[in-house]
Order: sequence, then C-alpha cells, then structure tokens
Amino acid sequence: MRMRSSADSARRSPGLFLRVFRLTVLFLPVILLLVLSLRVPEEIQQLLWLGTAIQLLLSGAGLWWIGQAGRESVGPAVIMLYIVALAWGFFAAFHREDVIRQDPITYLTQAVLLVVPLVYFAIQCLRDSGATSIRQARQLAARLAARQDWPRDLMKIRDLPEVKALREALHVDAAPALEMLTTTNPAVRVAALSALEFRPTWRPGQPQLILQLAERAPEPEVRACAINALGNLEDRNLLESLAQLLRDPSSLVRQTATEALLWNTENRWLWLRDSVRQALADPELESDGPLKLGENVLLTREALADFQAWSAEKGIVSVRAALTLGAYYNQQLTAGMTPELLKELRQQLRHPQTPPMLRLELARLMYHHHELNESDLRRMLEPTMPAPVRLIAVETLLALGPNPEAMAALHDLARLPNREIALMTAQVVQRRLNIDLGLPRDQAPPPIQSRTAAEVARRVLGWAMQYEANEAAAAALAPSSGSQPAYQRSSGGESSDRVELG
Repeated sequence: MRMRSSADSARRSPGLFLRVFRLTVLFLPVILLLVLSLRVPEEIQQLLWLGTAIQLLLSGAGLWWIGQAGRESVGPAVIMLYIVALAWGFFAAFHREDVIRQDPITYLTQAVLLVVPLVYFAIQCLRDSGATSIRQARQLAARLAARQDWPRDLMKIRDLPEVKALREALHVDAAPALEMLTTTNPAVRVAALSALEFRPTWRPGQPQLILQLAERAPEPEVRACAINALGNLEDRNLLESLAQLLRDPSSLVRQTATEALLWNTENRWLWLRDSVRQALADPELESDGPLKLGENVLLTREALADFQAWSAEKGIVSVRAALTLGAYYNQQLTAGMTPELLKELRQQLRHPQTPPMLRLELARLMYHHHELNESDLRRMLEPTMPAPVRLIAVETLLALGPNPEAMAALHDLARLPNREIALMTAQVVQRRLNIDLGLPRDQAPPPIQSRTAAEVARRVLGWAMQYEANEAAAAALAPSSGSQPAYQRSSGGESSDRVELG
C-alpha cells in the first residue's frame, strides 16, 4: 500500500568538526595497521602492507556509502571497518606471537580496534531503541512550546526548521507532539500537528485525539493541520468522519480535506463517495467550483464513473461534478498528453449520452489544448449538442475563414430564446463577423437581467431575422436587384471596418 509523506526537510550538511571527526574514525584503522606494519618483522611485513592497502580501499568505500546512505549508516560502516582491521592485527600476532608480544603498540592497536566498534555498537543499539529520538523530540517540543515569535500566517509554521526537525524526531512515537496539543496557543498546536503531517503509524487512541481537534478547534489553521496529520489513515470510521469536513465553513479546511482524503481513491473511494457528493451538492459551497485535487492524483474508474453520473443530475451537483472532471482532465493533459486519454475524451465529447455540462467542459478543455480537429468541430455543430459547445465550434471554424455550416449554426443559436446564450452569441458575432451588437469591447458581458443585456439580446434576434430575410430575398430576386442590407459598415476612423445596426 502506498503512503503519502510530508515534504521532507532538507538534509543538513555536517559541520567541519564533524566531517574531520568522521574521516579520522574511518581512516584510523588504516593508520594503525600502517604503524603496526612498520614494527613487525620483515617476514610478515608484506602481509600487513597488503592488509593496509585493502583497509584503505574499504575505508574509501565506507566513506562513499555514508555519503549516499546518510548518517544512519555511520555505525555499521565503522563496526565493519574496525572488525576487519582487528582481524588483520590478530592474524599478524598469530604468525609472530613471540615478537609482537614484546611491543606495547600492538596491544594499544588491538584495544583501539576493539573498543571503538563496541562504542559504536552501543550507540547504534541506543539509537535503534528510539531513546535518542524521543529525547531529541522532547527537547524540540519544549523549545517550540516556549517560543513567542510566530509567523502571522499560521500555515507558514509548517516550514519552520524547528518543526521539520521535530517531524524527523517523531518517527518512533508521537507523544512529544501530542503533549503540545494541551496548550490553547493555536501556533503551538499548528506546530505540533505540522510535525505529525501524514504520519503513517499511530498508537491506539492517538488518531481519535487528532480527530477531535479537526472537528472542534475554533481556528481553521488548526483544523486543517489536524486533517493533514491523519492523511495516511486507512480506518474507515475515522476517514468517514474526516470526510464531513469537506463541508467545513472554512475554505482552507475544505481544500485541505479534499487533498488529504482524495489522494488515494484506490482504497478509499467507496468510503468517501457519499460525502463527496454531499459536498458537491451543497448550495452554500457553489462558489467553490470544482474540487481542487492535488497534483499527481489519479482518480479510479469507479470515481470517474461517479463524477460522470453526478454531472448528469440536476442542480449544483451536475455543474460542480463536470467542472471537477474538467479540472482533473486538464491536469492529466498538462502533465503529458497520451493518445489513450485523448481518444477517451474525444469519444465522450461525441457520445450522445454524455451529460451536457460534461460535454461543455470537455469541449472547452480540448479547445484550450488545441486538440479539436475538423471532424470534432463538425460534430459539435450538430443541433443535439449544447448551445455553448456549438458556439465553440462556430468561433473556431470562423477563425479559420468563411464557413457556411458555422454561419448556419450561428443563426440558429441567435434565435434561441435564452438571454445568456444571446450574450455569448453576440460576443462571437462581434469578434468574428465584426458586427456591432452593443456589447462593450474587451469587457465582461453585462448582467443577464440588466437592460443592456436585454437590448443586446434584441439586436441578436434582429440580426438573425434580418439575415433570414436577406437570404430569402436573394433567393427570390436576381442578384442585381438585391435589397440594401440592414447592417451597414460605418465610414471613417476605426469604425470603418465594423458593421453597425442600420
């Protein structure tokens, strides 16, 4: 089972003294064997020279390994190097025990090669027991609890070096951070919860304590950090309780809950789907728009099918479900277009049973990514398509040049008794046909219920009816006796290439 981890703090570079100390410890066996080889008889001196050379290679390899694996590998590397060097020392003593026994340097060398690995073995055992980490965590927790200067934005506390250090020290037990939650200072609580961010393991009762803060804390930042702390849970009851925070009054908490819960839909979707739908259908959250899924989130087939089904319903849930799918597919296309994904989106756009809201989002998405071909655009002109989708196809085709099919569809749309569609049609007419229908240039369209919108809708309908009349007259009369068009180009200045209502 994959787990999500919080942002790892940068590995701190050891100081100069520590570097020199490590080098000394790693290469001390080489120096001791070298000294010992200079004090032994010639018949075994070559053997110790060989041992010294091998020990030098092993020390260099150990130094490289520590650089790759980190400080946790220092203990095993040192123990291995000193045991090998000690074996060379005993091997030399075995061959000329009568001579070597008379040299006190031999005993000193053997003592150093024996004591140093024992010390590191004891340190390694102490570290593996977690005692040093717990002690460090308690010190960091006490320092944070006594801190007075905090960032004004409480969410920036999670980036403090002390908080990152506490997060690393809590890998054994979360108790030092949980003790910080007894304070009423929200900054201290945020620091403690940030150190527990996406913690993978908990002791019995600890997640319930965090859940109470997520549900009852008055500060949105504390609730949001509590949600992140529980982001790696796989307990159904706790996750269903957390999912209720998808409708929290705070937008920060809602967004945090979305990212913390939906990053793993493979294992959680069946537990969360009802809460997700309730959040999408909540009228008070309509302004949130799509669910803002985190980066690298992959929705399962079951989740995608549910969002598609919700986009076919009525009300807010259909709009927000379609917007969520549009945002999700946009992330996928931005990350890297695949032929399979484009084929699937194109099939959904063309399929007659695809919900209208989803069709619109897919059309906008593929238009934005320049993935609409001529066949797609002609399909989008069909009367069975939603009006906004047809307008996208009309404008795209007219941008390429004159197109009778696009013009016919544009006049059909202009006759629809819908003021919102009329305003959208007017924008296309003004941009692509350069006909002035009363919309201000380079500005947002007027409110639908305004008098300006009503006047624009009237002009759009008049333009469509006049076009039909001109077409009928052109068909009945000879070309030379055509009537004067009702829309004439104005003369002079910039308006000379614009068409105004006559």
